[in-house]
Amino acid sequence: MQILYFSYVDLDTPSACQTHTLGILGGFAANGCRVEAVIPRPLVPLPHRESIRFHFLSPYHGGRRYLLREVLYSTGVLWSLCRRHHYDAIYARDMDVFVGPRLCSQFFGIPLYLEVDDTPVEGTYPCLIRKAVELNLKLDYHRAAGLIVPSLPRCRIIHQRFGVPVEKIHLILNGTEELAPGEIPTKAEARQRLGLPADSFCLGYLGVIYERYDFATMLTAMAQCLDAIPNLLFIIVGGGPSLEQVKRQAADLGLADRVVFTGFLPPEEFARVLPAMDIALMPLTKAAALEHGPIHTKMATYASFNLPVVTAGFSLEGYPEEVQRGVLLMPPEDAGALAAIILQLQQNPAEAVRLAKSLRRYVMSRLTWKAVAADILTVMEKSWKPPTAK
Repeated sequence: MQILYFSYVDLDTPSACQTHTLGILGGFAANGCRVEAVIPRPLVPLPHRESIRFHFLSPYHGGRRYLLREVLYSTGVLWSLCRRHHYDAIYARDMDVFVGPRLCSQFFGIPLYLEVDDTPVEGTYPCLIRKAVELNLKLDYHRAAGLIVPSLPRCRIIHQRFGVPVEKIHLILNGTEELAPGEIPTKAEARQRLGLPADSFCLGYLGVIYERYDFATMLTAMAQCLDAIPNLLFIIVGGGPSLEQVKRQAADLGLADRVVFTGFLPPEEFARVLPAMDIALMPLTKAAALEHGPIHTKMATYASFNLPVVTAGFSLEGYPEEVQRGVLLMPPEDAGALAAIILQLQQNPAEAVRLAKSLRRYVMSRLTWKAVAADILTVMEKSWKPPTAK
């Protein structure tokens, strides 16, 4: 299958946007697709793959200062490619204000598939502009032959707020790199590299540090566990706008010397740090859990490193049974409940190992990037129609 891919995201920071974009492109390639990808020019070279050809926009600046320019420029690049080449599908993610994929799909008769990885209307816009963005997304969603959505609440939002038929909306969770057990260092080796005591018990977090994630509850629960687990530490891998606030919260609770901040790490360095963790955390705030649900990008990465996963939410109903059985769910913003889960896993290491192995088996069979891309391609093939030339 020949796919034209579009995404306007930050590829320089080793965060979920970079990991996901490169992961899904690699997944398409691993399934035998040829992909032409239109993305912002990164500051570092991207991995070379024979079946992926990159067409670069201007480097990603963030904010909205250059957004109109990038909307027009990206539309021109996509249009030029569609005029010169044959594509079986256009695949785009996080559209917001971009119009090129939809216009090319309409004019050249190419099936359009959209991945909705975050809130449909991201960020804060003035009222009139927000309505225009919502209208643009509604046109995108209704033009699309299929929507790939990794969150159940987001599936409902797209159906109810934008009137998209449920049969066009497909719940497909985010993936991770495939890891053989032999590629994962031992806990002792990872802790030695980090300079941590071998007998410590380590909580862990991976990703961007910002207001959506409930660090106040995570740190409070940690403080409540200290009497029972005096060697308790917290490893935080990542960075972001709330980093200094989280450092202050840790200091206010007397945890400053127990929290290890590594900064952002590229995915190839995860194996140096994540095996040092005993429990992987990803609780959202109550408002964020309502909007995004309990399962998000980190779960598959955590599971690939044999970590038991704790998240916050109101229900796991509707997610795969293996996820329901393998992930521990706590009520949002309930530090006492999280502390109880931490103590339970620390005192029952066999149960922690059982949960981690069960979830890893599912992730390695169904949520590697190759497997995720295969599920997306199945959606495409079921709704695929030969492009009509114009």
